[in-house]
Amino acid sequence: MRGTPGHSSPFEGASAPPYELMEEIPADEKKNSEDSGSLNLLSSEEHGEIPPHLRDLNSLSASEQDIKEAFLQYASRKCCYRTAPAKHMKVRNLTPLNTYRYRLETFTETRETYVASGFYNGGFVDSSAVAPPPAPWEIIVDPPPLFIDCEMSLPIPHSYSVENCPNCKGRGAIKCPSCEGTGKKKCSACGGSGTNTLEDNSICSWCSGSGNNCCFSCHSNGWLKCYRCNGTGVLLFHTELTITWKNNILEHVADKESGLPLYLLQEATGEEILCDENFSVFPIVDFPELSIEDYSRACIEQHRMQFSLGGVHHVLKQKQTIEFMPITKAEYEWKGKLYSFYVFGKEKKVYTKDYPAKCCCSVM
Repeated sequence: MRGTPGHSSPFEGASAPPYELMEEIPADEKKNSEDSGSLNLLSSEEHGEIPPHLRDLNSLSASEQDIKEAFLQYASRKCCYRTAPAKHMKVRNLTPLNTYRYRLETFTETRETYVASGFYNGGFVDSSAVAPPPAPWEIIVDPPPLFIDCEMSLPIPHSYSVENCPNCKGRGAIKCPSCEGTGKKKCSACGGSGTNTLEDNSICSWCSGSGNNCCFSCHSNGWLKCYRCNGTGVLLFHTELTITWKNNILEHVADKESGLPLYLLQEATGEEILCDENFSVFPIVDFPELSIEDYSRACIEQHRMQFSLGGVHHVLKQKQTIEFMPITKAEYEWKGKLYSFYVFGKEKKVYTKDYPAKCCCSVM
């Protein structure tokens, strides 16, 4: 868990278990929780005094000049937009529509096994006769950095065995599918009759009257070398372990019906005001935005149920964060008409659907 204990905050962002569950927390998890500190807003020592707009959603998070510059850069990047409205517009109103974004990340490890096979050309076989093969979760591997997707596969020791090839059943060869093992195919010239029935009933010159031709696929042998075992009749089998690390994410934006499509915020960043990281996190309480509390409870419960299947998924770490998402709606006048656009995120991204000066571009 990241944070600085021992400082006051506007709310108690307590990600702590109910009192009746405190006795059930393992000792090592208690120690880790104590070492990492209590959950609170980011400290003023780390980030300076909390800006007013983090306490008041109704405060503008950007100046009028910053908003104008962001709009001008947006229009300049659009090949079909003229920049005149962005340069000479008259700003009539700036409305703060700031909100919060909640994110829960659950970093899991999944282990699954399957049977793999390969060619066997003789030699030592690391079978169960050498030692019992370990169970999937007994194998020790180095995990990747936290909250980053990754996958690896490795053979399980002492799981090898030499067995007959299931494709050819140990024969090393399979029946030719072209001639079905006969080594011959019906003559296509005479249809298998052996005579030229459309002419003078003379002997067919293609098959010499036999009605059959040699199968070119198997060279009249009727059998083909088994491709799976390369003709040996046996394969070396082993159990392959696949380990998947996945960062499972649930997000919620407290929708203020701003008119800004919420999917646009997925590519924008806000100012992190709360971060709780531990082996398991608990719902946010006493947060000013009630929908964040509700969604925190719902997300944690959803992941708890989703990853509670014993033996398949292991939860390695959880992290929940809250970001302050700056959003400003700007209303401006251009040539006697009113238009609007949005500036959002720390990057000051711009969204508008009614830019007043567009030109049509065509390629001749």
